[in-house]
Amino acid sequence: MPMEFIDLKAQLRSIRGTIDERMQRVLDHGQYIMGPEVAEMEQRLATYTGAKHCISVASGTEALLIALMALGVGPGDEVITTPFTFVATAEVIVLLGATPVLVDVEPDTCNLDAEKIESAITSRTKAIMPVSLYGATADMDEINAIGEKHGIPVIEDAAQAHGARPKALVPITAHARAATSPRSAAPASFRASRSVASVMAARSLSRTTRWRRP
Repeated sequence: MPMEFIDLKAQLRSIRGTIDERMQRVLDHGQYIMGPEVAEMEQRLATYTGAKHCISVASGTEALLIALMALGVGPGDEVITTPFTFVATAEVIVLLGATPVLVDVEPDTCNLDAEKIESAITSRTKAIMPVSLYGATADMDEINAIGEKHGIPVIEDAAQAHGARPKALVPITAHARAATSPRSAAPASFRASRSVASVMAARSLSRTTRWRRP
């Protein structure tokens, strides 16, 4: 007999009316690409997380790639990241001709060990890219402080940490404020296997005007 660990049908029933209403609204206005719902989602996510800007793109991989491109990462550069992640994290670094510098993870969280980052910094380090896994953020306070100290941008791969707060093992509720605060950007994913299940899409949150949509 199959055992359902999560009753997704019950969750759907609780919000079915809202979902049907919003889907019908899209069908009625017919703007399936860059419709008003996109701008609404970006604004609401930015408000929810406390970011200045939220830009939606096609996938979490593209969000990471765009963030690195905006920083001018290219051949000869190094990006510090974690070995315990989905392949896309290192893939986008290599795609731009840069070199992933792998720093070990904490044994209890499997997130990037902030205490080991500074020893991996060189004159070629162009960015630090921690990954927040399973709804638990990396030690972003410490990582952001290291980035600030050395003048290195921090890009948080937050594909599995929507609205998570630092040093917590569960996502926060709608009544609390998301405390994840990357120094430069936080790409995230809406792929169904991530912490938030939705359509295949992604967004990038930022606290700096350099990421603003033109």
